[in-house]
Amino acid sequence: MGKFLGRILRILAWIAPTYQFRASVYKKCGVKIGKGIYMGFLVIIDGEYPEYIEIQDWASIGPGVKIMAHSGGSPYHQHHKIFHEGPKKVVIGKGAWIATGAIVLPGVTIGEGAIIAAGSVVSKDIPPFTLFAGNPARMIQKLEPQKD
Repeated sequence: MGKFLGRILRILAWIAPTYQFRASVYKKCGVKIGKGIYMGFLVIIDGEYPEYIEIQDWASIGPGVKIMAHSGGSPYHQHHKIFHEGPKKVVIGKGAWIATGAIVLPGVTIGEGAIIAAGSVVSKDIPPFTLFAGNPARMIQKLEPQKD
């Protein structure tokens, strides 16, 4: 898909009226998206490397969340070879919940059933069934799944 068409689709996804439509548009852009995903308004997913992002079944992505697969640095830093970090895979695990305004940085795996609190910045892997909050995100508590 061309960059221009990809940008148009991402803009459409940001403002789409239903979460199912937002998820399907991001899927067309190259993001690996499972079934039953909830995706809030104004979610920003890395437009340069969407194929590096995987959102597994039943995950919930709150409004204003940013998910990045790369950090390229400014043109100045790139020109002087001061900083360059290539793309890294990001995985949002099955049933994970990322609350409003959180930022997920490159190379992070968020485990199954984990919760990321609103406004958190996730820079390291998150174990399954844990609650993380803050900048940088730190573990607040372990979550105990209930048996049926």
